[in-house]
Amino acid sequence: MTPKPSKRPHSLIPWTLAAVAVAYTMALAQAPSTPPASTGAPAPARADTSSPVSPQPITPTPAPSSPNSGIRNKLSANDLLSAESILEVHRSKHGEDGAYLSGLAWLARGALLVGDGEKADRYAADVRARCADSLAHGTDLSKSENVELALGAALEVTAQRLERTKGRRAAAAFVRAELARLNGPVAFRSRLNKRLNMLTLAGTRAPELVIEDFVGAPPPTLASLRGRPVLLFIWAEYCGDCRMQAASLSRIHSRYVEKGLQIIALTRYYETDVAKRPREKARVDSVWKADYRELEKVPIVLSTASGERYGGSSTPTFVFIDRTGIVRRYTPTRPTEAEFERTLPVLPR
Repeated sequence: MTPKPSKRPHSLIPWTLAAVAVAYTMALAQAPSTPPASTGAPAPARADTSSPVSPQPITPTPAPSSPNSGIRNKLSANDLLSAESILEVHRSKHGEDGAYLSGLAWLARGALLVGDGEKADRYAADVRARCADSLAHGTDLSKSENVELALGAALEVTAQRLERTKGRRAAAAFVRAELARLNGPVAFRSRLNKRLNMLTLAGTRAPELVIEDFVGAPPPTLASLRGRPVLLFIWAEYCGDCRMQAASLSRIHSRYVEKGLQIIALTRYYETDVAKRPREKARVDSVWKADYRELEKVPIVLSTASGERYGGSSTPTFVFIDRTGIVRRYTPTRPTEAEFERTLPVLPR
């Protein structure tokens, strides 16, 4: 019996052809893109079907967002726990960075605001310890905004807690000691002086103005104004809250000027580059004439020393000085016209 012929030899044909086709295709794919060596006849042009590769832009890593806006929003609603949670989340994501330090200072203020003295003390002490360590390791208080602002806030909270627990004298002694110990920038020292003034300035003789420069006519000294009530207006040309006081301040001036009221505007140079100060002075003059038109004749004193002594870290600040030169009220905030009226009638006596 003749065996049936096998079909395997015949089945190799299509597989062999397929293999050859694949090999040929791969060879074409791996062939160099440069044209072959010239044989005397020009090589046929080849269409370049490849897309040019554009360099990808380098996207910088975004800086960690500050938690402080959210913290402040929660504190404004007396929600200290949520504020603490926001800072906890920031710490888990970004560690204990500068924003975390600022957040701790906000928690100290928030705890004071809601009446949690234990937490206010704890957060303020934590911030002060961290700042002390940073300063001990070479941080310059005038070059680190996070440390400057956080330390200033913590010291204010500590002073406020001392005032509530041990009285004004203890709080004032603490602030004076910190002023003597820390040689910080003008804004930092102004902040501590503001707190000290809130504790001690009312009832004492108003510190004489150090007139370093002025806009317009030469301003009078406080000593030369004895016998007249004085309202010292501490402002800055960029200050929006100061501008918003212009109308009420003008009305107050017109009502009390016949009783001898003298308003003096006190500001300082904020430019550290002395060469830029003429331009800043011109800007002060321009802003005053534009936004305080009814007060155009009010003398303007430019003084870093007096700005620091009167605690001009908060603008506007108002100092009410009676006819004998004694401070009757110190207000580092934006008062209403009704608040002016509560104090000014006392001054002309």
